[in-house]
Amino acid sequence: MLIALLGSPWPALRRDAFAALGLRIVSSERAALRLLAAPRPPNKPPPPPWLWCPPTDPGLPDTMAAVMAGAYDVVPLEGSGDHDCAATVKRRIAELAVRATQGAPPEGYVARSAAAQRMLAELERVAPTSMAVLLTGETGTGKDLAAHHLHARSGRTGKLVPINCAAIPNDLIEGELFGYVRGAFSGAVADYEGLLRAASAGTVFLDEVDDTPKTLQIKLLRVLEDHVVGRLGDSGLREVDFRVVAATNRDLGELVRRGEFGPDLYQRLAIVRIELPPLRHRLDDIPELAAHLIARFYREEPATPHRVVRLTPAALGALQRYPWPGNVRELRNVMFQALVTKRAGDDLLLSDLPEHVVRGLAAGADVAGGGDAQTGGAIDRAVLARMIDGGHMNLRAVRDELERAALELALARAGGSPARAARLLGEVGRGSSRDPGGTVRAMMRRHRLGR
Repeated sequence: MLIALLGSPWPALRRDAFAALGLRIVSSERAALRLLAAPRPPNKPPPPPWLWCPPTDPGLPDTMAAVMAGAYDVVPLEGSGDHDCAATVKRRIAELAVRATQGAPPEGYVARSAAAQRMLAELERVAPTSMAVLLTGETGTGKDLAAHHLHARSGRTGKLVPINCAAIPNDLIEGELFGYVRGAFSGAVADYEGLLRAASAGTVFLDEVDDTPKTLQIKLLRVLEDHVVGRLGDSGLREVDFRVVAATNRDLGELVRRGEFGPDLYQRLAIVRIELPPLRHRLDDIPELAAHLIARFYREEPATPHRVVRLTPAALGALQRYPWPGNVRELRNVMFQALVTKRAGDDLLLSDLPEHVVRGLAAGADVAGGGDAQTGGAIDRAVLARMIDGGHMNLRAVRDELERAALELALARAGGSPARAARLLGEVGRGSSRDPGGTVRAMMRRHRLGR
């Protein structure tokens, strides 16, 4: 096994202790695992997988900081001896090899990015169990696809029964879930087994579970605890074996604190919680996702007279820099709209994309389509709020992305002329240069934009 030693010198580490265990030390490019020697957790962590190897036991706060930065584990160099450190590293390598194995992703799901692969690995580990799973994530991240994958990999012989808790009227949802006997209420003209009984030996998928009425939450909790279902109008109970997968795009913990969702039901549903990453955290997946959506469009629309076979670099670059508040679902809509309106040509061009995507290239641009280009109108505060609340705001990156997007658009409208682009960009674009296009050319060099 190949490992790389990074960071400060390793005075307490004898390389022969690693060699005795079959661990070869190589350059970081070839390593299967990186060991970072440093007295403090790193500000810039190395690519995963990596271990932090401080000189001595760093204590819990620094250990937690390293793990939050992406370390698989913390292995002090000193302690029981160098050989013990090497042996621990070898055990961690074996564990990582097991963690890396996973089955095929769901059909149509692209998972090249690290965020998507981590999520799939979590699904793979929990799928064979009977544990309840709560899928969280923004709208359009594929929670229904994840639920189908959990069921397909569970080994259960029954059906997956999806229940959209927001789509069934409150006065009907109890009968839909639990069933009823004829005459139980007005309109009950025949016996009905209910959706929960239909999921026997299978999986119940409670989508938008946050919209479950409070009165039903208590009854649903009892069913999940005892796995017995009683139909309306029937005194008998039937034992039903099903696995529960729930999904929400809201913070159920916050709803519990506000008294809008039952704490007991929340704990019962969230035995295992898996968050689906937003598309802006899966930029490496966009090229393959776009190709998949092109192929899917022509399968569903075989009468389309021509075929797009590729995206131009400019179009693909726009897709990878757009913030995607609607996630994969929005990407699908954008691609399908572009393909519907495309009239000729093998290439999907930047000009073929919907206008709001081009205008929203910069993170935080007005993706709703209602802002103007004046100061204060180009930033969507809702998008910025989501970035700040999610802890992934980088103000410098947002500023740079906005500047680059404005520069690209101005150059496009100016036919590539820096002087004309400077007039379109206003005060900052003109700068203090006597050459009308000098500031724009400097910006182009900074952003590595060729003419």
